[in-house]
Amino acid sequence: LPDDAYRHDGQLTKREVRAATLARLAPAPGQCLWDVGAGAGSIAIEWLRAAPTGEAIAIERDQARIAMIAENAEALGTPHLRIVEGEAPAALEGLPAPDAVFVGGGVASEGLLEAAWAALRPGGRLVANAVTLEGEAALTTAWQRCGGDMLRLSVSRLAPIGPRHGWRPLMTVTQLAAVKP
Repeated sequence: LPDDAYRHDGQLTKREVRAATLARLAPAPGQCLWDVGAGAGSIAIEWLRAAPTGEAIAIERDQARIAMIAENAEALGTPHLRIVEGEAPAALEGLPAPDAVFVGGGVASEGLLEAAWAALRPGGRLVANAVTLEGEAALTTAWQRCGGDMLRLSVSRLAPIGPRHGWRPLMTVTQLAAVKP
């Protein structure tokens, strides 16, 4: 879906990065996703659109973003998206065991990546994105512990520069993708 399909406050996994992230999460029928630090809910919503018989849980601490997630889910055909208010990792306790976890917001929060990895079922996929140096450091530490792939995603979009056009870069995203044995 295009970015403008979502109501958001800037906390949105952009379309090109969202596509790469969903490819690593690999939505499948009947599987459960946790979207931690869900922002606008785009990953959880597109998970459910790809696997309608699956389950997605959006975990978000910000009240305004929770309202946007609910609005986006309704508008984009996924009203069954479950939204959990709270700060991870504490908000993860008691949730159904996930087959996939996406961490988009708060990736550098103490204990978050460890809790997400511990909760995953065997064969489950952890995908975490970061745009800050602190987030990248947390991903590197998690990669040393869990293995998997680390990559950088750089996207530039054509934009007007006066009467001409040039490439306007988005923020570079560092991504960790790991499968739990």
